[in-house]
Amino acid sequence: MNTKEQLHTLVDMLPDAEVLAASRFLQFLVNDTTDEPLTEEDWREVREGQAAIGRGDFTTLEDVKRELNL
Repeated sequence: MNTKEQLHTLVDMLPDAEVLAASRFLQFLVNDTTDEPLTEEDWREVREGQAAIGRGDFTTLEDVKRELNL
């Protein structure tokens, strides 16, 4: 079985609750390998994220760990 076949098998084994996260990560990997410039939509999302951080509207890794009892 080649690597892509193994990946397909792993995707089929994913619990439903993890499918969206896996999809987003794979999309990130696909997008990360392109040399395309950011679109205006991308920049809008970057600005929204920066504004949220400026407002203190974020969760730290420590908070997530505490919530998950890690």
